[in-house]
Amino acid sequence: MDLTTMLPPGGLGAVGAGGLLVMVVLYLLNANRADRKEYQEAIDRAERRADEAEARRSAAEARLDLLQRAVDEARTARRAAEDRADSLLRELTRLRPLDPGGDP
Repeated sequence: MDLTTMLPPGGLGAVGAGGLLVMVVLYLLNANRADRKEYQEAIDRAERRADEAEARRSAAEARLDLLQRAVDEARTARRAAEDRADSLLRELTRLRPLDPGGDP
């Protein structure tokens, strides 16, 4: 809203001091409303970005948890395989001891 749109056809001379004060107050209120609207839109955009970032963070954490479980499972499987290999080696050594001077 422009201040000149509120002027009467006779110009400022047709408006008294009270009328001029009312026009200025209305202009300031309108400007304040426009600023408040822009401010609220900026807040809404920031909140939307924060929500999107939170969603990306949650997805990344879920992916990290999944990968960590896969690593833990692989580590457990490797340890089990190493334990089984050691067990088989001990059994093989017990059943067929190495001959220090001959062929194994």
